[in-house]
Amino acid sequence: MAFEYLFYFLTSYILGSIPFALIVSLPQGVDPRKEGSKNPGATNVTRLLGKKWGFITFLGDSGKGVIALLLVKIISSQSFTENPKLYAGVAFFAVTGHLFSIFLKFHGGKGVATTVGTFLVLTPKALIGTILVFFPIVYFSGFVSLGSIIAVISLTLFILIFKYPIEYFFSSLILAILIIFKHKENIKRLLKGEEKTWRKVTS
Repeated sequence: MAFEYLFYFLTSYILGSIPFALIVSLPQGVDPRKEGSKNPGATNVTRLLGKKWGFITFLGDSGKGVIALLLVKIISSQSFTENPKLYAGVAFFAVTGHLFSIFLKFHGGKGVATTVGTFLVLTPKALIGTILVFFPIVYFSGFVSLGSIIAVISLTLFILIFKYPIEYFFSSLILAILIIFKHKENIKRLLKGEEKTWRKVTS
């Protein structure tokens, strides 16, 4: 059993590590690690290459979380409700792969898109609630980073409200802490009034 779990978690981590921001950007002569916010994620790709490429990056980053969960579900033949401990771990390692990618020397993006993908599968009601929190904050404040920070906190609360397995709550809580840590520079810029607004993103 321990070896099985190790295999599932390692597979999830490797899938989560795939850097879609670089896959999308490098062929176009742009390296999101060196330009813009220097973050290999969908928001920076949007800023550098436009909304179309940012959306493609978001789909890739969220999709790898979905694929990790579905792949483990197929291999293990266990439903999400049957073994929440397993899938909480799979979700955690898929997002951790994005945050600390083995392909980027353990650097990575900020994990929001991959979190969306994994928890859309595991806790759809909680994720929908989170999205309903995210978009108004981003729209009225103009800051994707602020919306993301509040959204990952909201996700943990919605998981409790909708009474999903406690394992999903703890997975989302630890990820929220990591994601907020990854946003530390954004938080500093927000406090100084220097954060870039999404309204300046090119089309």
